[in-house]
Amino acid sequence: MSGPGRPVGTATDRAYLDYAGLGRLRPAAVAAMRTAVDEVLPHGSARVGPLFGARAAARRSVARLLGCTPEEVAFVPNTSAGIHLVADGLDWHPGDQVVLFDRDFPANVRPWLRLRRFGVEPVWVPMRDGGYRIEDVAAAVGPATRLVAVSHVNFATGFRCDLDRICALAAEAGALVCVDAVQSFGALPLSVADTPVDFLAAGAHKWLCGPPGTGVFYCRADRLELLRTTPTGWFGHEGAAEVSKGPGHLRYDLPERAAAARVEGGMYDLVGMAGLAAALAELEEAGTTAVAERVRALADRLRSGIAELGYHLVLPPDGTGHSGVVSFTGRRTEGVEIVRRLASAGIHVSVPDGLVRVSPHFWTTDGEVAEILSELAVQKP
Repeated sequence: MSGPGRPVGTATDRAYLDYAGLGRLRPAAVAAMRTAVDEVLPHGSARVGPLFGARAAARRSVARLLGCTPEEVAFVPNTSAGIHLVADGLDWHPGDQVVLFDRDFPANVRPWLRLRRFGVEPVWVPMRDGGYRIEDVAAAVGPATRLVAVSHVNFATGFRCDLDRICALAAEAGALVCVDAVQSFGALPLSVADTPVDFLAAGAHKWLCGPPGTGVFYCRADRLELLRTTPTGWFGHEGAAEVSKGPGHLRYDLPERAAAARVEGGMYDLVGMAGLAAALAELEEAGTTAVAERVRALADRLRSGIAELGYHLVLPPDGTGHSGVVSFTGRRTEGVEIVRRLASAGIHVSVPDGLVRVSPHFWTTDGEVAEILSELAVQKP
């Protein structure tokens, strides 16, 4: 199988395997953004109208991908912004506890640690052998737990948490669940209809292959009113657009929108949203099942090949907790040096937390996987 088509790159690129770092912007997204820049925005308000439809289309796409309603979807600039909506929006009390995961990405740690000024206590789930054990999560969740802040996939090791079991543990304690899905949304299936997370945030610049500066926020409908201190700009209120109809329509007593979109504020990145809508449409066309199966097959092939070459996989190759992220170390060579050598050979991966991280996507070709395995065979583990 040759793969569904390699993204546009430079002539010197042998393989791009860093979707966990920055997804390659797909040609359809590039074309949509170029149209916005070249053919719409130079004319100002005279032609801008059609661009506003991209956000509505993107919202519907996200709702279908997550299995929720469009009213439960909002757009944010990045994962951090979405997490802060929850951390800063809930009404916290002294003695509340937030369950955090050791060695998680700072975006899903720092907003919660700031709550210590309100008397909120962090409780840590330890990382063991590159992942997290459900018994450790169970031990961390207790009567004082207000929220579990979990990344679906760890940014460095690629460990995939069992969200179903975590949600069940949280429900037993009457706690909320907020998910950082930036390393899974777009590569792994996740239905919030089946997995009852309360909040979810994901930047679109990785596995969704959207433009940097665009992201997704999900808020379960019956949790919206829990966010008491969220930003509400012009478009955060019902009937805000009526002001354009003339005198008498300018009002300051409009009710807040009864949808997650109330947090979106006012004018947004029209060019970025055009690109995101196109990227999401292409992902939908490919199909979440096909994407997940392709990512899993490529990741499995990488794990097998890397282990056979004598490198040390961070996660065991038994399939437990695997994702589209494959991380490993050299037995004698530092990860930074391995990545440097790969980059000099035109093979692009990344090195978070000292690990060599390889992350293929649906559009990665079999040839690109062969290229990195060939290059790693030349190097000494």
